[in-house]
Amino acid sequence: MSTHNSSGDIEKVVKHARMFAMQNHHQYFTVEHLLYSMLLEKNFATKLEKTGVDVSQMTQEVQEYILSNTPVKTSGEPKKTHGLERVFNRAFTQVIFSGRSNMTVVDLYFSISNEAHSYAAYFLKKYGVEKEIFANVKQSESKNALQQTISIAERTLTEYCSNLNELAENGKIDPVIGRETELADVAQVLARKTKCNVLLVGDSGVGKTAIAEGLAVNIVNKDVPKFLQNDVIYSLNIGQLLAGTKYRGEFEERLQDIMSAATELGNVILFIDEAHQMHGAGGGSNSAVDLSNMMKPALARGDFKVIANTTWEEYTKHFEKDRSLMRRFNRVVIEEPSRDTTVKILTGLKSIYEKFHTVKIADEAITEAVDLSMRYQADKRLPDKAIDLIDSACALRRTKSRGSRTINVTQIRCELSRMTGIPESQLGTETKKTLLPDIADNVKAKVYNQDSAVDAVLDRVWVSQAGLKADNRPVGSFLFLGPTGTGKTELAKQLADKLTMKMLRFDMSEYQEKHSISRLIGAPPGYVGYEDSNLAGGLLISEVSKQPHCIILFDEIEKAHPDVAQVLLQVMDEGFITGSNGKRADCRQCILIMTSNLGAADSEKFNIGFAGGQKTDAVDDAVKEFFRPEFRNRVDAIVTFNKLDQKTIRQIAEKFITDLNVQLAHQDSNVVVTDAAYDWLVKHGYNPSMGARPMARCIHENIKVPLAKKLLFDKSANHASIIVDVSDNKLTLDTRTSLPSN
Repeated sequence: MSTHNSSGDIEKVVKHARMFAMQNHHQYFTVEHLLYSMLLEKNFATKLEKTGVDVSQMTQEVQEYILSNTPVKTSGEPKKTHGLERVFNRAFTQVIFSGRSNMTVVDLYFSISNEAHSYAAYFLKKYGVEKEIFANVKQSESKNALQQTISIAERTLTEYCSNLNELAENGKIDPVIGRETELADVAQVLARKTKCNVLLVGDSGVGKTAIAEGLAVNIVNKDVPKFLQNDVIYSLNIGQLLAGTKYRGEFEERLQDIMSAATELGNVILFIDEAHQMHGAGGGSNSAVDLSNMMKPALARGDFKVIANTTWEEYTKHFEKDRSLMRRFNRVVIEEPSRDTTVKILTGLKSIYEKFHTVKIADEAITEAVDLSMRYQADKRLPDKAIDLIDSACALRRTKSRGSRTINVTQIRCELSRMTGIPESQLGTETKKTLLPDIADNVKAKVYNQDSAVDAVLDRVWVSQAGLKADNRPVGSFLFLGPTGTGKTELAKQLADKLTMKMLRFDMSEYQEKHSISRLIGAPPGYVGYEDSNLAGGLLISEVSKQPHCIILFDEIEKAHPDVAQVLLQVMDEGFITGSNGKRADCRQCILIMTSNLGAADSEKFNIGFAGGQKTDAVDDAVKEFFRPEFRNRVDAIVTFNKLDQKTIRQIAEKFITDLNVQLAHQDSNVVVTDAAYDWLVKHGYNPSMGARPMARCIHENIKVPLAKKLLFDKSANHASIIVDVSDNKLTLDTRTSLPSN
């Protein structure tokens, strides 16, 4: 008979047997009715005849027995006997255990032959119908059923998972390089009898997913231990597993299908990326049954193997708290690779990126990408950040229709500059040599009579730009001391401008209370703002994270609470600052500047009738009293600003007038100040203890206010030169169409 009898053949046999019972008004539908109908089924009868069974005689005898021994009734349908129910249930169970989906007539025969106390089994034995007759048929059906089961299991896995072996065969997965130790650790765990599940833990970007994908590549290439050579890695997509599950139990059913399929195949390794998603996946608001809890029994038995990965943050949050889940995994820590290993990784991947982008990557570009990413992208991890630089530089070149197709050091620097905001001129030693010397002159031209302070700061910048700075320290940390108005804040602004660095200014008068420290580094756990994504971590953490190449100015730090200043200790010593929620900001490319007026008032008292040297003593005493020794010891330089003399005040006045003329340029007007007027400004706008700020007020009151009225109400002042002179010990403003000769 055919080995591919469908459920349709069974339906015909059962229907014919039932009709025979009804036509003869039988009270019961028996096993013998079923056997009689089976003998009339062509394929089954042909199989019996080939083995020498007299099917015609057997059919006639079975019919005579049924007609003679079955009770009849006048109305109603025949009832199935318990024996017939057992036959159907036995046949159905047999089909399920063999992994098939359809029942055949042969299944009914085997079930009837096991119904010992029935006349149907007696007739089969009487006419010599032995089980061996159908042995080959059953073996063939079992083989086909196994193939069918495997096919169904593979389809189930393919529906919700990605076959990494197949992707590796098609060249869609990059090989793993420089991770021999980690791969050996993974293989050792997978070789276990129970708890053969791996949890890869490491920071984002260190290559956890690449290790699992690389294992698939090695399996395809037979570069793995013998017990792994026939394994297939399926990447479980939790999002796809959840998608479209409208009804309760639908997700659980899908997951059970996947686990059953993986168990059935036997050589399956499930890869679960971002394994922390297992917690809560598929669990309702009031249900504790989620993906992780459903998988625990199978993980413990070792029905199939699992490779999962997660970050340290999620590991602490989920896995350490769920000890029963963690017991089923063996943790393998994935550390950030070293510089040399990263260069080796990028060199191995070079040809793949060259082929994809149709470019040529120079060897120097690879080492530059690794070195620059290590130095300027501390918030990311190797090898991912170095690969990003290479890939992004190649992508930029790919968008250009013209130009060289070679990726060199210059393009890597350009891409890093775009990513971090650091000027490209500060990344290459060639441009540094030509541009940096001009910075000192430009800053000194804007900050008057403070050359020693400028040199003290820039000396640290030169050390950093030359690559001689300690890796765990900021570019420099400075404490600017001196009377108000001497240029402390102005120097910070000019440095930010000339070094092309963003300036983050924090006014310390806003941090006078002890609890105000939470504004800088975030609120403690349990306090308002801890969970707020905008406030968590604090202003200092969030701003430095956005712009790690910056000047951080803590203006008038003596006004802040002393505990606030102690927060800066870790910045000055380790180059990092950690928020209350554990988030870290990298300050190693920052210049830290703190300004203060400490000791200024006392030094003024000492200057009356005493030697000038006592001024420094007063400032030193004030600094020692306010700042603890460990704070002072971490500051790179304490810079004392000089008091401004009359000559410097004249230069400052000229600067203010220059700025004023810039504002007037759009009106086609300008201001010309005579020497006499400048002398008047120096006399009335100079206060040794107040610095340059009185000059700004003096110019505002005596020049800007009258000038504004003149421009608004005197039409002759427009498109003309306004001469500022002195008359009767007052400044006068006169409109002239031509400039004076002086």
